[in-house]
Amino acid sequence: MGFEMGAYRIDENLCVGCTLCAKNCPVKAIAGALKQPHRIDENVCVGCGACGRLCPKGAVLNEKGEPVAKTPKAEWPRPEVDPATCAGCGVCVENCPKRCLSITGPREHGDIRTVAFLKDGEGCLGCGLCEKACPIGAIQMVKPGQRPVFEDSAKQGGKHMLNKIWCRIFQACMKLGNYFLGYRMPEYIEGPGSIAKLPQFMKEKGAKKALVVTDGNLMQLGLLDKMLASLKEAGVPYALFYDIERNPTSDNVEAGYKVYREEKCECLVAFGGGAPMDCAKGIAAKSVHPKKTVAQLQGILKVHAHIPLFFAIPTTAGTGSETTVAAVITDSATHHKASINDPAIIPKYAILDPELTCGLPPFVTATTGMDALCHAVEAYANHTYNTKLEDRLAKDAVKLIHENLLTAYRSGGDLEARQNMQRASFFAGRAFTRGCVGYVHALGHTLGGLYGTPHGLAMSIILPHVMRQFGPAVHGRLADLADVCGMGGNTAAEKAETFIRWIEDMKAQMDIPVGVDVIRDEDVEQIITWALKEANPLYPVPVIWGREDMRKLIATVRGQ
Repeated sequence: MGFEMGAYRIDENLCVGCTLCAKNCPVKAIAGALKQPHRIDENVCVGCGACGRLCPKGAVLNEKGEPVAKTPKAEWPRPEVDPATCAGCGVCVENCPKRCLSITGPREHGDIRTVAFLKDGEGCLGCGLCEKACPIGAIQMVKPGQRPVFEDSAKQGGKHMLNKIWCRIFQACMKLGNYFLGYRMPEYIEGPGSIAKLPQFMKEKGAKKALVVTDGNLMQLGLLDKMLASLKEAGVPYALFYDIERNPTSDNVEAGYKVYREEKCECLVAFGGGAPMDCAKGIAAKSVHPKKTVAQLQGILKVHAHIPLFFAIPTTAGTGSETTVAAVITDSATHHKASINDPAIIPKYAILDPELTCGLPPFVTATTGMDALCHAVEAYANHTYNTKLEDRLAKDAVKLIHENLLTAYRSGGDLEARQNMQRASFFAGRAFTRGCVGYVHALGHTLGGLYGTPHGLAMSIILPHVMRQFGPAVHGRLADLADVCGMGGNTAAEKAETFIRWIEDMKAQMDIPVGVDVIRDEDVEQIITWALKEANPLYPVPVIWGREDMRKLIATVRGQ
């Protein structure tokens, strides 16, 4: 702390009732009439000392009964924020009585880096309430000319050990809680041309008027023409919504829900990649909580209600959104990404038609396929939350990707390879829905938010680096995956290395780079903070990392 907190009092024999202290007390602990002695309510006073620094008569006494000398404003303490620790939670802003603090805004669309800063140094009283309120010790009050001293490495090491214990306790509780969360696998039909079966499939499930959620590019390409024609021919009424950004926003969800409500729709059909899927999930959540904002629905288990019938039709093979609990939505005002996470928004039905993915460019095929591989590998390596089902699905997905991704990349019209990649994406999506992802996604999300790095590309680049840095902790699990793929090796360590090298070799064949060059030096500490905040304590990673571990990973990804 920059100073001691304790109740102050006023010497009534010295007080002239100038009211400076009462007017500037940040917690309104001082009362008294003009030209009359004032009093401090000791039950309210936080001992910040602002009254003493302002008093022209030295009438304010500290908690020890000592007079507090009037101090020039230029010498008052000011808050210093540690950007490496600050999580941008805004608690300090809420507790600042003079609104001297603020949170940095986004530098670009999708930016998720936010930290507190002193926007009004002149208005600051030096009260220190922000320092006292900060839940993670990221603020210190310091006098001009002094430098803040944040935690040294020894304290950080002890804090990291406590964090490890906390994370494992949380994960043990989460493992138990998962048995009551109602995870399920969407019912699905697959095969070339299976999209034509949608109208009959919908009728069989009791679907009535549908809101078809897609994006403008797919509309322009005509990919929905056959499906919409078949719905019309079968007499299935529908409304269209396709005003969706690449990263769906809260405004997109609100606009889509407005169409859903005004058109009196009763079910949803999501057609496309991750963006239409997530937007449709957001609309589904709004439909059962119409008075809540998207922000109020974001977080864990905020929906908890039966959504309308939901049919998911993926046009890529990677995100697995057709079978996951998550909908990632960007706040239109702050550009901050956050997820609605609830088993309630898992689509009820899915159609896996490989013909819908045949037109994907090779590089998109590569990076979305690697995204599916990342889902499967991270879910299997985590394993804490998994049942036998998630382990089996992760293994099946890895085997399918091993056998089909390069073929789909090189021969886009190969329907068998395309179908198998859709199936792999579906299995991997279901595996990580319960098993969770890990540091690959935690770091990758920051690159997407700060620099616009495509999600699949970020996953492709980071995956082998994370697995290699985990070391012996993942050798056994990666050896299992190597065995599933028929790879060689005499020991678990050898098999794990063979598996990682296979990932790297396949990336090279698909022209995916080894590292990234977009990370700026000044962003590293905030990237670490955000990545660890996302991953811990929820993700049951094989090894719980601290800041130095994440810094090492970033250096490796940058090729340093």
